[in-house]
Parts: sequence; structure tokens; C-alpha cells
Amino acid sequence: MVTSKAQIFNIALNILGVSVPIEKADSTDNRYILLNNYYELARDYVLKDFDWNFASTFKDLSLIDKDNTLSNVSNYEFCYSYPNNCICARDLFIKGSYILNKFCVHCLESNEKVIFTNAPEAVLRFTRRISNENYYSPEFSMALAYYLASLTSNVVVGSIQKGELAYQKYTQLIRHAKLLNAQEGADNIYSDNTYLDTRG
Repeated sequence: MVTSKAQIFNIALNILGVSVPIEKADSTDNRYILLNNYYELARDYVLKDFDWNFASTFKDLSLIDKDNTLSNVSNYEFCYSYPNNCICARDLFIKGSYILNKFCVHCLESNEKVIFTNAPEAVLRFTRRISNENYYSPEFSMALAYYLASLTSNVVVGSIQKGELAYQKYTQLIRHAKLLNAQEGADNIYSDNTYLDTRG
């Protein structure tokens, strides 16, 4: 499925009861401007709200000098840079291992976002920021349209109630997306006990 920003905007407008479409993403249409003001925040929120298969990726993390970062963090041995395109850190492994490790996300005084863990050679599984709508799954595009409609209902059509209804539908779509996500594969590497033991 190929999706465009204009298509997502038009679905959001339809949800709010507006039938006249936006023709293109670079339109000077006032509705486009209003929707576009919320779009990036809405997109990142929906990406973070659920562990979407299409946005999941792995990265070897870059180690930071612990002497300059861990002086007040006694529970962790290592500090790593937080990936620039990371929307949400999901799991952390030792490279070459499938054992999950504890970690925490922290912001240094320099405003640099980092990851603390006891794992040497850490590999992070995370949800990445995807700005190209062509890569969106159908269920993500629909969820994003409903969430965008919920945020903009008052400024676009002057109705808070329509926004509340759109958000209710959004939460239903997220629940359904979990079922669709699960159909794309099963992870037999981890046992439930291993997962609970290492994440607790």
C-alpha cells in the first residue's frame, strides 16, 4: 500500500465529516496548514504508542566515556548514545546474544539523551522515526489519520465531540493492530521466563 501525506490528511478530514479533499501535500489550503501543524507530533506519538513491525530496527550502540557520565549512576557500568532516529527504545541485548538486559534512558546535563545498562557491546531494538509515508502499513496510516483527527477536530470543524469519537476509534485500531502485528511472525527465541527475569 502506497500512502501519501495528502491521503492521510483527507482520511482525517473524512473522519471529521469534511468531504472536500485536499488535492496535494504542498497546498495552501487552510485545512492543510492546520493538519500539518500537528502532523509530525501525531506521527511520532502513534509510532511510540505501539511496537509497529514496519518501524522496528536494531542498532549497535556507541559507547560514551563512562567517567564523564556515570558519576551519579552506581547501578550501571556502561553509557551509550541514544540513536538520533529512535522514537522508543524497546529491548537491549548484548551483541551476539538474545538475552534481554535491563537499561534506562537518561538525559545528561548537556541535554544529550543516553542509555545506561550493564551490557557490554549493547545492541538496541527500537522503533525508528519514519517520515516517508510510502513505508507505512495500512493499519498505521489509519491509526495516524484517526489520531490526527482527534487532535485537530476543534480547529478544523469546531467540534470537540468529534475529536473524542476519533480518539476512541484510534484506541480500537491500536488494539486491532496488535493482532495484525502478531500475524507477521512469532519470536520463539525468548521464553516468557527469560523475558520476565531480565526485564524486572
